[in-house]
Amino acid sequence: MPTKSATACGLILGFTLGACAYPQLGVAQEATQRSAPSSSTDWVVTIGGWGNFAPKYDGSDAYVFGGNPIVDVRRIGSREWLNMPRDGIGYALIETANFRAGPVGTIRWGFGTIGDQRGLKEVAGTGIDLSIELGAFAEYWPSDFWRTRLEARNAVYGAEGWVFDLSSDFVWHPDDKWTFAAGPRLSLADADYMNAYFGIDAQQAQTLHLPRYEASGGLHSYGAELLAQYKWNEQFSTMASLEYERLADDTPLFEANGSPDQFTLWLGAKYSFVWPVASD
Repeated sequence: MPTKSATACGLILGFTLGACAYPQLGVAQEATQRSAPSSSTDWVVTIGGWGNFAPKYDGSDAYVFGGNPIVDVRRIGSREWLNMPRDGIGYALIETANFRAGPVGTIRWGFGTIGDQRGLKEVAGTGIDLSIELGAFAEYWPSDFWRTRLEARNAVYGAEGWVFDLSSDFVWHPDDKWTFAAGPRLSLADADYMNAYFGIDAQQAQTLHLPRYEASGGLHSYGAELLAQYKWNEQFSTMASLEYERLADDTPLFEANGSPDQFTLWLGAKYSFVWPVASD
């Protein structure tokens, strides 16, 4: 039976070969139609938010309401990129017609429930109610209907360790109002990150009456996501998304109270406006 590391390497290879081998159709047209240079120095600012109905924490079988902010800034006339619910908030320092890359950050909320689930809310240093992750992203469109993205983030507060999220989506625009996207998801993490969420140390094992468990780095999760977006006008859009994620770790926490199968329903809205820049 293949190991988690072998499975992860195979999936990464599939992502990479698929992106490199796919014909570069539509990129030139996309550059002309969607990335025309602008003579204006004004900015388009997009703000909004995602509300979700999601597991309380990684591996929970109980669900709560939560959300993520939407923040995006771009020059007038530059391309309006597609943003998915799990995308971190980033800024493109490098941008071409079909590629962008730059710093990214995200916040993982525990809603005060991780410590409760482990029965360790009263134990100092356990339970991750909030984690801040910072890193970099790269997004590449082999064609106008295919999006690939990689985020590499380090947990700098709350949890610790590195996580790498990969996604690939087929994107369909039946008209200038509707956008649909669907594709697979893959997440890898190092041992520090996996243990922050799935490990059980001696003190936790005694409190929970579970065996000690040390998680290893490798495959964190895999799954798929569907998105529908409707653009009411040039300023206002609404979105809906459904995500399935399968956690790959074998932690005893799932057996005690939880599930490796995670579903998330997202509903969102965003509004764009022009931020004028005074000229000299």
